[in-house]
Amino acid sequence: HGGTLFDWGGGAFHAEFTVDHEKQEATVYILAGDAKTPAPIKSDKLQLTIEDPVTELELLPVPLDGEKDGMCSRFVGKHETIAIVKEFAGTVSGVVVDTPYTGDFKELPHGHEH
Repeated sequence: HGGTLFDWGGGAFHAEFTVDHEKQEATVYILAGDAKTPAPIKSDKLQLTIEDPVTELELLPVPLDGEKDGMCSRFVGKHETIAIVKEFAGTVSGVVVDTPYTGDFKELPHGHEH
């Protein structure tokens, strides 16, 4: 999806952080260990914390085609902070089957104008 990949849960999963500045929307995809294959999880929300400007928002499940039975690999949230065109850094956390997972990410410059 062209986002920032990071470890989520000590190698159990990878995640990808993406933003759509116009929609003020952040999306996190949960991926398998290969960092490519969607890895649907059973979770009702993920928590996204952005360092600057300090922002916290819930990411809710938005299943990809074919994901069902409460399993989802895509989580989406909206906040006006996401409209800021900059490289974000922060943490994504959540609970999957009673196990807490967390991972830190930092976007690198990728050619958009500031």
